[in-house]
Amino acid sequence: MKKIRDILQLIKKFASAEQNEIVQAAGMLIVISFATKILGMLFLSLVAKEFGASTQTDLFYLASVLPETITNIILLGVISGSIIPIFINIKEQEGDDKFWHSFNSTLNISMLLFAILAAIAAIFSRQLIPLAIQLTNNSQNLTDMQINEVVWMMRIMLIPQIFLGLSAFFSTWLNIYNRFLVPQLAPFFFNIGKIIGVIVLVPLMGGSIWGLVWGSLLGSLLHLAIQIPLLRRLNFNFHFFLIDFKDRNLKKVLKLGLPRVLSLSLEQMAVIVDSVITLGLTAGSLTAYQLAVRLISLPMGLFGTNYAIASYPTFAKLYAKGERQKFSELFFKIINQILYLTLPVAVIFIVMRVPIVRLIYGIFGGNFTWDNTILVAGIVLFFSLGIIFESLRTAMFRVYFAIHNSIVPLMASIFVVVGGIVTGILLSNYFSHFDTINIQSFVFNPEYFITKGEGTAGAAGLALSSSIIFTLEFLFLFIILYKKKVVFGMRKFLKGLLIKLFAALLMFIACYLMAKLWEEILNTSKTIQLMFLSISTIISSFMIYLWSSYVLRLEEADLFVTLIFENLQKLFNKLSFKKDVKKITNLS
Repeated sequence: MKKIRDILQLIKKFASAEQNEIVQAAGMLIVISFATKILGMLFLSLVAKEFGASTQTDLFYLASVLPETITNIILLGVISGSIIPIFINIKEQEGDDKFWHSFNSTLNISMLLFAILAAIAAIFSRQLIPLAIQLTNNSQNLTDMQINEVVWMMRIMLIPQIFLGLSAFFSTWLNIYNRFLVPQLAPFFFNIGKIIGVIVLVPLMGGSIWGLVWGSLLGSLLHLAIQIPLLRRLNFNFHFFLIDFKDRNLKKVLKLGLPRVLSLSLEQMAVIVDSVITLGLTAGSLTAYQLAVRLISLPMGLFGTNYAIASYPTFAKLYAKGERQKFSELFFKIINQILYLTLPVAVIFIVMRVPIVRLIYGIFGGNFTWDNTILVAGIVLFFSLGIIFESLRTAMFRVYFAIHNSIVPLMASIFVVVGGIVTGILLSNYFSHFDTINIQSFVFNPEYFITKGEGTAGAAGLALSSSIIFTLEFLFLFIILYKKKVVFGMRKFLKGLLIKLFAALLMFIACYLMAKLWEEILNTSKTIQLMFLSISTIISSFMIYLWSSYVLRLEEADLFVTLIFENLQKLFNKLSFKKDVKKITNLS
């Protein structure tokens, strides 16, 4: 019993400790995020097994779009755009009392605004959903009963967003105090709730898609609950009814946050448009698109988001202190590390897309067919072309927020929305004239861009549109930072980028040749042999990437290798210590 108490005490101490080192904090977040993403993939695999890519899942994803949109616009918009840089300054310059007052007021006003929008969405959902379906010129012939089901699913799914929004504020407060571990565990428990929904609630409800809805509600409660013990331990002083519209710090939040809220509103509008476009394609297209998005978001969440979270407070502090040289050095350090980690991921997704999709979504069999696999893999291919720059997006936005500039990100978001909608419609129309996503089968016909076909490949056009637009957006944001002399040292960055690209090219060649070789030898219809092909090819080709970049003396490779050896050494020392203790115990 004493040992159990000691272990629990150690866990509490570790969870509540500050994480001040960026690389160390980012590494820890990546590990937890990876576990979270694995659970997320498991959830999607189970959903694919139960429902496949069908009209039923299309309606579920359609119902979830608007609730998630409201959360992203109001709550996450204010949080990502204003709280951390502004409240770090309040805490350091005006003291804890003023910090608590302003933080509570901002939180309560944001939650109030969210509640109003959620109520409006719930009231008018009966009009919004049929209008969205009508705009798609939907070919799935949805019944009134199905439309009614979407309306009620959307209304219920607004509830989890309230808990997630409140939890997001708590996570931000913990991040301000350099506590990253527990906030990162919250999404892990959110996925646990969703998995309970698909494993337990769906069968209990006779195989109904409603099990996923109630699972999301359970997950949101767990997302919030996991953070409460640490909040209490750190004496989080929450006043639910404190609202001060005259607070001058609130004006700062609004000044910086409103452009971000507006830009997120535009981006979420683009998300809704994408959902509407894919719903108007063949049955299952929206589900296939969502499955591809969630798969491709794995490296973006692992690397781009985690590095952005870990570095954001440091960026804000450096800018507040006027340390421009250190700010620029940190910027290129973060960008280079994200690039170094996402380049091999892009190669893997491009070459190994079919076995990866089959293993993740089709491993349990069920209703996820081979045609579903090919469709999702084709969408993943075109997403992979822009995954590198989209992974950098979160970090780039945080850099702008750290320098108290949300206007340029707003301009970038306007470009993303307008360009994304235009190219999304044109390219989805073009691809909808084909049943297979194969470069050899494509033919150029200008009329295909302005007419919609009945082929199954339409959703791939949206993925290609996304890659093009986000690549252009990154270049725009990067050039503005350089022109404004916020960052400098372009020559060194470009030299390192060329080395990374060369190493990635060697990896691509090795990965492609190995995959083709194994396909000739192995029976890839067997799960075990497909797993062996995928794992051996990915690991071997990545080792070539790591070796070549290390030989070429790339700084990120040296850091990566050093971290590996240091952790292996620590593990070896711990194991050796345990063996020595055991020997001494046996002798005594």
